Amino acid sequence: MADRHATMLDGLAADMAAASGEAVTLGALPPVGQITFRGEPACLPLAAAAFGTGVPAVNRFESDGARAALWLGPDEWLLVLPRAEVATTIARFDMALAGAHFAAVDTSAGRLGLELSGPMARAVMEKSCHIDLHPRAFGPGQVAQSTVARVPAILLQRDGRPTYWIFVRPSFAQYLARWLIDAMAEYRLAPIAGPAPT
Repeated sequence: MADRHATMLDGLAADMAAASGEAVTLGALPPVGQITFRGEPACLPLAAAAFGTGVPAVNRFESDGARAALWLGPDEWLLVLPRAEVATTIARFDMALAGAHFAAVDTSAGRLGLELSGPMARAVMEKSCHIDLHPRAFGPGQVAQSTVARVPAILLQRDGRPTYWIFVRPSFAQYLARWLIDAMAEYRLAPIAGPAPT
């Protein structure tokens, strides 16, 4: 199932590369493991130790490079990690949090990721996303659940370039990639030559 989902965006790799340029680039994220974690506040320090990153505050994410923890709600986080580590990570939660009220579920097949990056990436996102993406309101380290081109999505900003990661259900991934390719088109146009100086 996971391999089939990955190919949904593989077929658009050439189109995404052709649409990309100096102003903005689009690509598919490699398939990653995902764990939806829910737990009471008392278990969070042990959960963070078992996962290996800090517990992010509201609308934030914490990352050590290979792993990331995204805040989704008052008692809900999405943990992103290499697929090969999902089962052992859930087993670590079971050991570290024995007796605590929590749930850790493998949701790796539930989302695919796109990466949009470059000086005009925010302008492209602002065509389709209803949250305020201005740096005063949304910046590196922040995450939000919203809609992108009317598709429910998890959006996070990785850096100040800016680079955005967008996670959506596999059934919406091709549609969203094509929508972004279209939204990027104006940044691939050659400038119109002005009149010759007289």
